[in-house]
Amino acid sequence: MTQPSVPATPRTAFGKGPNRRLRASGKIPAVVYGGSKGPVALSLAPGHIVEIVRSARGVNTIFALDVAGEASEQVMIHDYQLHPLDHAVLHADLMRVDPEREAEWRVPVRLVGSARGVRRGGHLDFITRSLAVICRPHDIPENLPIEISALDYGDTVRASAVELPPRLTLASDPDVVVAHVAAPKVKADEEEEGAEELEEDVID
Repeated sequence: MTQPSVPATPRTAFGKGPNRRLRASGKIPAVVYGGSKGPVALSLAPGHIVEIVRSARGVNTIFALDVAGEASEQVMIHDYQLHPLDHAVLHADLMRVDPEREAEWRVPVRLVGSARGVRRGGHLDFITRSLAVICRPHDIPENLPIEISALDYGDTVRASAVELPPRLTLASDPDVVVAHVAAPKVKADEEEEGAEELEEDVID
C-alpha cells in the first residue's frame, strides 16, 4: 500500500490574526516536533488530516511530511483540534517517528461476535475502547480484536484476552476490563408483582 504524503510549507506568522487569515485561505496551522530536531511551525491543507483520521489506521497512520525545501520526514498525527460547531479541523500537532524504534501506542479494540448474554436479553458494556501496546510504528495494527461470543450474564473480558500480533507487547494493565455483560433489568411492574406475591405469601 502506498504511503500517504502530505505537503506543507513553513509558517512564520503566529497569533490569532495570522491563523485566522491562514484558515480563510484554505490552510490550517500545524506543528511538527520530536526526534533530534526542534519543533517547526507549518501550514497545510486540512483535507489531508481529515483523510488520515478517517482511514483504517486513523491517527496511527504513518505518512510522509513533505516540507518545501526539506527532506521528507516520517510522521504521525499526535493531536488535532476541531471547531466545536462544524467540526472543521483548526490545528494539527504532528510527531516525527523512527520506523525502527519501539514506542507505546493506543490501538482501538474491536469486539468480535455477539455475546450470548446479549442474545438472551442482556446488555453489553463496552468499557475500554482502546489499549496501549509497545511496538515499532509500522507494526501498529488497525485494531485489536477480542472474541466475546461466549460472554453470558455477569461475564467480563479483560485486556489479557486480546491475542496480540507478532512483535507487539501489551502495555495496558492485563486486568483492565474491556467489556462486561449485564443481565436484563427487571421491569418496574414485574418488581411490583413480585413484591405483591411475596406480601401474600407472608399474610398466608
